[in-house]
Amino acid sequence: MSTCFYFLTVNNIIHKVLPKQNFVKVIYSTRSDWSLIVKRKKRKIYIGKNEKEILRMVGAGLLVSASFAAPNLPQAFRDSNKKYTLQRSFHNVYDKNLILLSGEKVYLSKRGREMLEKMEVEEIDIQKEEWDGIWRIVSYDIPNELKKERDYFRKRLREWGFKDLQKSMLVIPYECKEEVAIFAQSLGISPYVIYLVTDKLPMQKKMEKAFSLDGSRFK
Repeated sequence: MSTCFYFLTVNNIIHKVLPKQNFVKVIYSTRSDWSLIVKRKKRKIYIGKNEKEILRMVGAGLLVSASFAAPNLPQAFRDSNKKYTLQRSFHNVYDKNLILLSGEKVYLSKRGREMLEKMEVEEIDIQKEEWDGIWRIVSYDIPNELKKERDYFRKRLREWGFKDLQKSMLVIPYECKEEVAIFAQSLGISPYVIYLVTDKLPMQKKMEKAFSLDGSRFK
């Protein structure tokens, strides 16, 4: 995060130039001027459905030219209404520095690649196939310095359908080793996460009922 220095002399000018909520520290100099050491808040990038589609197409090589005339335009966007939507979304993505132009060629920027990777991770889901009699357990011991990542990881596991066995230990009856590994790696918490498999649980009947499963055929 960059640090910006501003030297201003009038209090009301300070508030006009920079909103108060962007200040983290104000230091008075020995001069009559104000010396402001300002750290800007990191801006979050919000992109809509069509903008995400632009990133996916550029990333997959389906949109390689900035020209929106056929044959450069994907078939799905060749009617006039969709073409206009594509053009507007394209310019929005460009303004957010998610894509780069070299002549007519279109590339993902570093920021765009990171955003696309984040989108792909967030879209990961678990395939709930027929139960094979095996339980998958995810256990984690994530330090407090990574509390935000820990809370998000737990929230996502529950969204996938995991249920609590104990504190920091959740279970699901479906194969998901790869999905859990990718998600944990994206959050930087892989060293603190363990994936286990077993055919027996201390609360076997309770968990079978919670997941609406019939374990009698595996006995």
